[in-house]
Amino acid sequence: MDTILTVKAEDLARLSPQEAVNFFREMLWAEATALGIGINLINVPGAITVGDGGIDAEVRDVPINGGQGIVKQGLTRYQIKTGEFVLSEDHHIKEILFRVSALKKGRLELKPKIQSCLDEDGTLVVVLFGWDNPDPKEQFREKFVAELIAIDPKYRSAKIEVFQQNQLIGFLKPFISLALKANGNDDKIFQTHYAWSEQAEMQRPFKMGDAQKKFLSDLQTQLRRDSETIHLYVRGEAGIGKTRLVLEATRTDDLSPLVIYCDSPEHFKYSNLMNELLKADNQFSCILVIDECDFENRTYIWDKLRNRGRRIKLITIYNEFDPTSGSTLPIDVQPLDNAQISDMASHGEDSKRLSKHLKTEKFSKVPICFTSHPNSCISSYGLSGGIPMVKGLPLMSSFKIYPILLMIYVNGSMRCLSMQRSPV
Repeated sequence: MDTILTVKAEDLARLSPQEAVNFFREMLWAEATALGIGINLINVPGAITVGDGGIDAEVRDVPINGGQGIVKQGLTRYQIKTGEFVLSEDHHIKEILFRVSALKKGRLELKPKIQSCLDEDGTLVVVLFGWDNPDPKEQFREKFVAELIAIDPKYRSAKIEVFQQNQLIGFLKPFISLALKANGNDDKIFQTHYAWSEQAEMQRPFKMGDAQKKFLSDLQTQLRRDSETIHLYVRGEAGIGKTRLVLEATRTDDLSPLVIYCDSPEHFKYSNLMNELLKADNQFSCILVIDECDFENRTYIWDKLRNRGRRIKLITIYNEFDPTSGSTLPIDVQPLDNAQISDMASHGEDSKRLSKHLKTEKFSKVPICFTSHPNSCISSYGLSGGIPMVKGLPLMSSFKIYPILLMIYVNGSMRCLSMQRSPV
């Protein structure tokens, strides 16, 4: 029975060459993170049109203890193919191993990085996104070896493996985020890091001070702990930029392939994804981010997930400073300080935006009045009612008696910048 995580052969077959390389890069990073391998040992160039010497990816000097077999001991190099590339045709095998220019002249000349891989007793893995075949894998290895010993008999014991579609689908099973990306379910209720980052609110200019940089570092350190399942409760004032900071903290190569974002606990609690995570035999590796998750919901979700394996990391986000206990770790988000926001308003693109929208210079130069939240400015000045919009910028004004309230986006959140009596 198909689930939200089901990946089919046609899902892999539709990937373009560039998409396949990018996707396989994320698979390698996810596997490396699960194994505790530094991603600095993984090299997957992004430009597929640049001469690669016969390989698309490389993992070097890796000590392996466990894993699914995506990464091999020592040196592994990968050649990634899409579309109608089949190993049952000899000319396709030749295209993998030998320089095309030499083949056109009737010569067999190994591609340089394939030759050095085999000479260093490394493993060559051919990854086929567009082809599957029930024949034994050893049969295809023999085809490669037959071509290689025509050049030199020493290659009779060459280490060569083939990953077909069914194996790639199997490799994806622990990685929920990558499965959602492969089957096209990554932009719905549950989003991958990339889909989450494409939201309009996550695209706004992002500013960080020392407190925000420390938050990123602290969160990343906790997420890289491999000893137990963890629950990180990110809390702070409404509109302070909590969600954006979590997005930025998980943008790193080793964390982003594992991220699943959900904007509501109600969407998650009774979902197919929750059911999959609760299966006793699950081997999932994921960083589950649930936004707007209050005390009752995060307690319920954490009680369900806390004993489901150390590879599950839970991040809940909410705007109340509720007490925590047990294994839940609170991480507080601090606002940008006044000096940083003042500098943004005076010298950055935000100042230009104010001037552009208000069509005057004087409003970007008035004395600045800082508050923790715009509503406190409104209540302090006895203002009520809605805030009219002027070309997308909130502005409360009356050109007779009421103050003008200037607001500005800071990391996707509204902050009060200045107050000035408007001319009568």
